[in-house]
Amino acid sequence: MLTITKKHTSEDVNTQLGETYYYTTYETAGKVKLAGDSIWGYKGADEVAVDSIQVIETVYDDGATSTMVNVTHDTTWDIYTDTGFEAAISKALGFDVAFTEQGMQDDGYASMET
Repeated sequence: MLTITKKHTSEDVNTQLGETYYYTTYETAGKVKLAGDSIWGYKGADEVAVDSIQVIETVYDDGATSTMVNVTHDTTWDIYTDTGFEAAISKALGFDVAFTEQGMQDDGYASMET
């Protein structure tokens, strides 16, 4: 089971672009159970350790927002599309997240968004 152990926050304002960035980094402990339904043929362990989750919320001058979620883990990129991974990260954060595009994934890193 994945648990959040520490939370760190900061913010940054880019007045030239009219954007404010809110960073929240969660240190985590534990593993998430994969569903085994990745379309990329993942062959590794069925549980993946997650080291940290970083949430970056960007607020634009017009009030629009976007949220990126960066997850560090201990396996290969081809867990991409695994619904168990998405569900576990969503549960830990308390809001739904989904993987971004395949080209943004890497070994030890999952790129996600709301």
